[in-house]
Amino acid sequence: MHDGVNILTKRQTPTPPAAAGRRRRHITLPPQLLETARRRLGYLAGLFAAFAILDLVVAIDLARGENYIIIADLAGFVLGIIVLSLAFWRRVPTSLVLNIGLPFEVVLCFIISLAWTFFYADTFGMVPLMDFTTVVIILFPLVVPTPPLKQLIASLAAATAPPLSVALLGHLGVITLQPFPFPGAAVDPVVAVAWTPALAVIFAWFASCWVYGLGTDVARALELGSYSLENLLGQGGMGEVWRAKHRMLARPAAVKLVSPAALGGDPAAIGEAQARFEREAQITAELQSPHTVKLYDYGTTEDGRLYYVMELLEGIDLDELVQRFGPLPAERVVYILRQACESLSEAHRRGLVHRDIKPGNIFLCQHAFKFDVVKLLDFGLAKHTQLSSDDVRLSRAETIHGSPAYMAPEVALGQEALDGRADIYGLGCVAYWLLTGQLVFDALSPTAMIVAHVKDQPAPPSRRSELFVPAEIDELILACLAKDRAARVASADNLASALAGIRLANPWTPERAAKWWRTHGLARVSPAFVPPWS
Repeated sequence: MHDGVNILTKRQTPTPPAAAGRRRRHITLPPQLLETARRRLGYLAGLFAAFAILDLVVAIDLARGENYIIIADLAGFVLGIIVLSLAFWRRVPTSLVLNIGLPFEVVLCFIISLAWTFFYADTFGMVPLMDFTTVVIILFPLVVPTPPLKQLIASLAAATAPPLSVALLGHLGVITLQPFPFPGAAVDPVVAVAWTPALAVIFAWFASCWVYGLGTDVARALELGSYSLENLLGQGGMGEVWRAKHRMLARPAAVKLVSPAALGGDPAAIGEAQARFEREAQITAELQSPHTVKLYDYGTTEDGRLYYVMELLEGIDLDELVQRFGPLPAERVVYILRQACESLSEAHRRGLVHRDIKPGNIFLCQHAFKFDVVKLLDFGLAKHTQLSSDDVRLSRAETIHGSPAYMAPEVALGQEALDGRADIYGLGCVAYWLLTGQLVFDALSPTAMIVAHVKDQPAPPSRRSELFVPAEIDELILACLAKDRAARVASADNLASALAGIRLANPWTPERAAKWWRTHGLARVSPAFVPPWS
């Protein structure tokens, strides 16, 4: 494991002050917040373009000064459309769009100030002491989070819009400048209109510090060792799965966070689960089967959440596969099961029992230019069957028992002495789902489902499938679902051998897999690339 583990575990090593300072300076806002800011900037630009058109109509109806305002409004409309287009044009980097936002704020304030000053002076015969640029200066850092120093510079530039607009329109003779009568003195209008935007700059500074500070706090919270979380891929009862990126390598990854609530509320149980998780993750990282998801890293966050970093897969899990496309032909099910058996065989030889074999934990993916590649997930929470005397305590605090619809009878009964045959049962349930699109048993509650797996005999898959299921597969699946472990298929190797011995009229091949993926739009292959088997 690389040094990223030590940054977040309870036994973390101190970070040198210089290194810590460098890390703080380089922290950026989370991608989700940056994308939100990008969209908000686009909406703001669209509103400004609409305002410019509306003001243009009003300016044309006025008796004088319309030429200056028409030019300003037309420029504002064009600018708004440009920024709006850039904000929603995905080829433009988000960083570039947000950097354009600051000069856009300045130009926005100048155009608004010119239009409002002319309209107010023409209507009421005096210069307005306050205009809408004050609102823009205050609200802009709330809409588009920006580093405080950059925001301060942009706010100061935007604050010059009201006095410069008054001075320009007065110099051109469009409006008449008259001193403002304040108690004790008459104040030049250029000076008088400058105080509200100056106050707005102060508010904008504090707003920028607050919003950007919250964003960087979130960014730090989303850093796990050497990985930064980018976007949420999914969540469930055990926690969340995030897409992540290594900060130094170009390798994407998936990070699973296991919440303390999923481990129970007892601090002692949580502590035991963390210790067991660390030991099992170390063993899981040694698994080398190409059909087992690769574990890159693991650890414990400062708030007590367990996490592990694994390879990021492109494809679809078997649960979604059947829900979207229906039951699979028997030859494809055999193709999938043989790969899953290879993963389980290695794990079982190392004394690991998965305990949660289900369609959602078996991923069908594209690996380079190969299709229908099986990856078995969630070995990080497996049970080790070969415990030393020092590990007996860790084996007692069971927190994850599997899914009721795919649970072996011995797991449902809480038997301690589990072996690989529990996973064989789960794989039989998965095969049943793939062949029929239905669960082995229909039950109205988790408890009823567990009771059915302990007591009831399943119907052969061929009776419940709309597709042809050979008798050999029927018999093999039922052998995997035997209640008595002694009558069940003995091992993953035995199951793989039995599957290989089944004669199929039209076996599933890499060519058929590639064609299926391309037909259903799931393939991540350049149109110019033609695989050698095509």
